Parts: sequence; structure tokens; C-alpha cells
Amino acid sequence: MENPIAMTATSVQPEKILKDLGNLWVDLGKQEQNGVLRACAMTFIVTVADSHDSFAVGETIAAIMHNHPSRAIVVRVREGDGPYLDARVLAQCWMPFGRDQQICCEQIEITSSMGSLADVAGVIRGLIVPDLPVVLYCRDSPLSKTTQFRALLPLAGKVVIDSGSAADRTGLDYLASLGASEYRKADLTWSRLTRWRESIAQIFENPSNLTAAYTLDEIEIRFTGKTEPTASLYLTAWFQHLLGATIKRTRVTGPSFASIAGVDLRGPAFRATVQMMGDCSVETKVDGVSQRVVFPVLKEHDLLMEELSIISRDPIFEDVLNIATKLRPLE
Repeated sequence: MENPIAMTATSVQPEKILKDLGNLWVDLGKQEQNGVLRACAMTFIVTVADSHDSFAVGETIAAIMHNHPSRAIVVRVREGDGPYLDARVLAQCWMPFGRDQQICCEQIEITSSMGSLADVAGVIRGLIVPDLPVVLYCRDSPLSKTTQFRALLPLAGKVVIDSGSAADRTGLDYLASLGASEYRKADLTWSRLTRWRESIAQIFENPSNLTAAYTLDEIEIRFTGKTEPTASLYLTAWFQHLLGATIKRTRVTGPSFASIAGVDLRGPAFRATVQMMGDCSVETKVDGVSQRVVFPVLKEHDLLMEELSIISRDPIFEDVLNIATKLRPLE
């Protein structure tokens, strides 16, 4: 069970915040007869527009903590150029099944105006847990393009965005603009495509189909939406990365998952289709033989947990990102 314990607003200085965190642990220890176990495997920085539902953000972080215990630093950015900076500390706690001791992780919430966002980098620098990975997640794609946000980039070893939060490809282009050697990069839109990539890969796990993968003469990706989504560009780039093939992309209507409605694969004496159905299932048909699987409903924390499990560089995604940025979206 989650047990956030809020503190009063602090003076926004790293030393004061760390002192309040120390007091928080003392209070938690007094409240629990068996004490609490302090867990931390990384510093997880989240930037989010202040207009977003604070409960939803807290719920996402709480779900992540079970598998990726962190010192979470949530930066809420409100509109306005005037100076404004405030902070508070709290704890995310839960009782593992069969245990009588709570596990707790730290959470620091900083509220900043856009005008003061550049000053937040200096505060966070003093709050990073030494010798552990630092991941920066920008929940709002438009925010990632601001000069103020860029002041946070040198703090992180990995940068995560969600290009699907923008109506165009600006998130993809922004991620590609980051130095290839300075940052490990991730996009939750790419994570959403994992189920599609797994379904397609499973077709060729059959040795009799494997040869057909390199003789495909037509691959068609069907997507939904008024404009071509980043997911379609990523999936196209993935096929080009693997096969060097030419891909046809077609806008359609109907059910989709991650804005993808289906994929057709055709070659000499071979045809396979992966099609999203109306009941949230996906039908895979290979040479007339079909099977269905249900794609799970993915929440934000599911996608983040997948990316937080990959702390090292992801060379496949980096190659796909490089190819995707060169593709021109369909009009």
C-alpha cells in the first residue's frame, strides 16, 4: 500500500532539502515499529507541466518504485516568466507481501515558473544520489524544446521523452538533435511498438519462414490518424534497419494499437499479415494459418519500467532513430 508522507514547503536550497529528507526518515522510523527499509537504485528526474493531474503523476511514480526504487525529483513547470520556486519532500512507501517492514523511497517535488526553470538545474545537481544512474524524463514534448529545459540535460545519463505527446514529429527530431555520444536516449513511442515488433519477429522464429524475411518484396504499414504518427516512422525505420527494404505506408481508419493498424509482408510464395482487431486482439496470419493474441493495455508506468530496465546504450533504437529522422511523413 502506498503511503506518501508530505512535508511542508522548504527553502529551495539543496542543503535544506537534504536536511528535510533526513528528518523525514527519522519520522518514518519512529512511526514504524519494525523500522523502514530505504531503497534507491537511481535518481529519476521528471519534468511535467503544472497543469497535469498531480495524482496521475504520483501514481505513475509510485508504480515504478516497486521495480526501480529511486530518489524521484518531480519538477512541475507553471507558465509565467516571473520568478517562482518552491519545493517539498515526501516518501513513497509500501509493504511487500509477507513482510512486516515497509520499503520507502524518497520523492522531492519542485514547482517552478518557466522563468525560474533554468535555476532548477543547480538545485537538482546537489540532490543527485552519487554513483548511481540519473534518468531525465520529459513528460511533455513541447517542454523539451525550451532553452530552460536544456539546462537540465547535463545532469542526466539517459533522456526519455514521449514523442507521441506531440501532434507532429518535433519530439523525434528533438531526440535526434541530442548528441549521440553525450546521452543515452529513449522514446516511449518506441516502447509502445514492442508488441508489434515481437509479433512480427515471432513469424520468423519458424525456420521455414526465416528465409522469406530476406526475400520480401513488399512491406506495407497501415497507420491511423490525421497526420502520420511517429510510431509509423519508427516501424518503417526498424524494417529498413533489419532488411534494408522499401516500405509502403498507408493511412487507414479502424482499430489500432500505438497508432498502427496492421502490417502486411509479401514475398515469393509467402504472405503474412499482422492485423489489429476490434476486440483489442491482434490476428497474425501466415500463408492462410491464423492465430490471435491480446495486446495488453499499456499505462505510462509500464512503458517507463521497460525503458528504465535499459540503462546502457540501446544501439538498435539509436540506428532506428537515425533512419526515422530522414523519412518524410506522408501528407
